Amino acid sequence: MRVTHKIRPGVPEDIEAREYVRVTTWKAAYRGIMPDDYLDTLKVEPNAVARKEEALADALAEGLTPLLVGEIGGRIVGFVNLGRCRDEHIGGGEVFAVYVLPEAQSNGLGHALMTAAANQLRADGHKEIGLWVATDNTQARRFYERFGFVPSGHVQLLAAPLPPIEEVYYRLSLPEPVSSASRP
Repeated sequence: MRVTHKIRPGVPEDIEAREYVRVTTWKAAYRGIMPDDYLDTLKVEPNAVARKEEALADALAEGLTPLLVGEIGGRIVGFVNLGRCRDEHIGGGEVFAVYVLPEAQSNGLGHALMTAAANQLRADGHKEIGLWVATDNTQARRFYERFGFVPSGHVQLLAAPLPPIEEVYYRLSLPEPVSSASRP
C-alpha cells in the first residue's frame, strides 16, 4: 500500500525525532544481531541530541546536506544521513544511516529516502556511493540489493562502544540520476 510521504532536508530541530527513529529501529532491526540487554538500554539521550543538533547546525551552515527526513502525516518516521565517504581508501559518497520506523516500513518511504540520498550525492559530484551494513542484517541487505547496491568485498568489525558486529560494504554506481519510478 502506498502512503503519501514527504522528503525534506533535515534541520537541527529534527534531531530528537531522528534519534527516536534511530533508537526504535535499532531495537527492532538488531534483535538477534546485537545482545538484547544492550538493545534494551538504548534510549534517546538529551545530551546526545544536543551534541547532534550542534553538529547538524554546523554542517548546514557549511552548505552540506547531511540529513534528509521522511514524514508521513507531518511526523518524522524515517531519515537518511549522507555525505562524502569516511573511508579514504574507498572514496565516493556514503549513506551513513537510513532508518524507517518499523510501522512505517514497506510503503515506499525507505526507497524514496534512498533515492533522494543517491540523487543528492550524485548532484554533489559522486559517481559511486556506498554504505556499511551488518552482515547478519538480512532484511537491510535485501533492501539495498533491490535498490541496486552490490557487496564490494570490504568487510570490517565494528567494535566499541557498540557490541562487536561484522559489517559488509555495499556500493552503487551512479551514472545517471536515480528515478523513484524505477522502484522494484
